[in-house]
Amino acid sequence: MDLSGFKWPAIIIGVAVVLWLGTSGGVNYMVNNFTKATPGQNVAKDESDEAGLTEVGGYLMFMMNYGRAAAVLNLATERYGTQGANYYYNQFCLAKCWEKLGKMQDSYKIIHDLADINAKQYDDRIPSQENLNTRATRLKEENNLQ
Repeated sequence: MDLSGFKWPAIIIGVAVVLWLGTSGGVNYMVNNFTKATPGQNVAKDESDEAGLTEVGGYLMFMMNYGRAAAVLNLATERYGTQGANYYYNQFCLAKCWEKLGKMQDSYKIIHDLADINAKQYDDRIPSQENLNTRATRLKEENNLQ
């Protein structure tokens, strides 16, 4: 059976699907897909759904859509709480989003809280406690925060 005529249409359809996933409709589809299941019923599904929401939030940050990224990351932290494997990383990314959106007080609070508990011990993707303290101090001084 000769499948050479099938190759290019398959490639074009594949590229179209990947491009669609980058649109707001595709992002909404992925968020809805990752929030379909009820948390707490299946541990493996919870882990993959939380990781999926984290990835979608990271993608939205990469695309500089910080408002939507903050909403997705906030959704992940609310759904899975501190028991989620990506909780502290989601909080760190959420602080970046708040900073980009001009919500410096919210960003400072999250970074300060992460530094207080030394979140690096829970997730290696988070900077060291010293770096978090420096960042929190810089935010506080530059923006006259409380």
